[in-house]
Amino acid sequence: MYRLFVDPLTIRTPRVLFDISRLYRNRGRRFGTGVDRIDLAIGLDLLARFGKDCHFLHAGIHGIVLLPQALGAKILLDLDRAWRGDARALPAGQRALSLAVLPFLRRALPIDRSVVTGETTYVVASHSGLAKLRGGLRRLDPQARMARLVYVHDLIPLEYPEYQRPETAPAFDRYLSALAEAPLDFVSNSRDTDRRLQAFAARRGWPVRDFFVNIPRLEFTPEPEGPVRPPVAAFLADRRPFFTVLGTIEPRKNHLLLLEIWREMALAGVPPRLLVLGKRGWENENIVDMLDRCDYLKGHVVEFDGLTDGEVQQLLKRSAALLFPSFCEGLGIPLLEAAALGVPAVVSDLPVFREIAPEGTVFLSPLDGLGWMREIQARAAR
Repeated sequence: MYRLFVDPLTIRTPRVLFDISRLYRNRGRRFGTGVDRIDLAIGLDLLARFGKDCHFLHAGIHGIVLLPQALGAKILLDLDRAWRGDARALPAGQRALSLAVLPFLRRALPIDRSVVTGETTYVVASHSGLAKLRGGLRRLDPQARMARLVYVHDLIPLEYPEYQRPETAPAFDRYLSALAEAPLDFVSNSRDTDRRLQAFAARRGWPVRDFFVNIPRLEFTPEPEGPVRPPVAAFLADRRPFFTVLGTIEPRKNHLLLLEIWREMALAGVPPRLLVLGKRGWENENIVDMLDRCDYLKGHVVEFDGLTDGEVQQLLKRSAALLFPSFCEGLGIPLLEAAALGVPAVVSDLPVFREIAPEGTVFLSPLDGLGWMREIQARAAR
């Protein structure tokens, strides 16, 4: 199975306050996104390193709550079990967890001020949580006594707002600006993100103490292939070659390029199959229209969502290649997954992909439709 790790973050205080808001919100998901899994990896590391001095914060519609440590730890450990394939952790276990945590979220509990001191570092690794609440940081820590450490996955909402929902860019700007109202450390998931973040922070004049780069590592443990659901089993039973695109279906992932290519190949003959793995996101009407209504794609393009790690692993490792034609990325976890399985990849020529891609990866412009088609056809013919 897959598991993401990060090197221990540099913490200068004897106590940490970890923002668990996003992980609690996503507690019922069978499959965590890259951001989710990095968030979880950081939380688990802090719990292991700091023990009783690792505290947990939830910020949301019920306000700001410091959770009991046992509950915060249970959220992390249950999610870790669930996302590593333990079916017992979902859904019954998560329902029990919800019933345990919700009373704390719904009560107006006083903040334990003994945690909000200069001996504590507030850690957020999710682009979510306390700083998303207007004035949240000021209410919790009005004197800005806590150190702040922020893990940044990308600056896509600010640099490529055209690929986001209209409200995303201003919300992300407010999030970073709220965090930067006091000295802080930034940790980036790649050298490319770090370069962009340093330039952006300099333009804003933010009081950043240090910039760190902490690239996640993916550790892969081969396991015996377990049972898969009937639709997945039927897809695998078909021995025709296929290519895989893995990730949320949204405009910046450039699924439309692949669907247009498959339409052209279907018009010209019998193409290989295209496997689309990921949930449907936002601002993607053209993509969804092609998936749902283009007759030329029927039988050639198959879409799955909500699969387990084991199912994704079985599908990906049988792929002719991973296709990753994104216009922009902060890292690219599917590329790490393909590399762990020894699956070749054809990817956009992005600086961050040059950082993490294994030898033999093919780089193409995300605008070069003919180049992508030629590469796909050549690999399908092998």
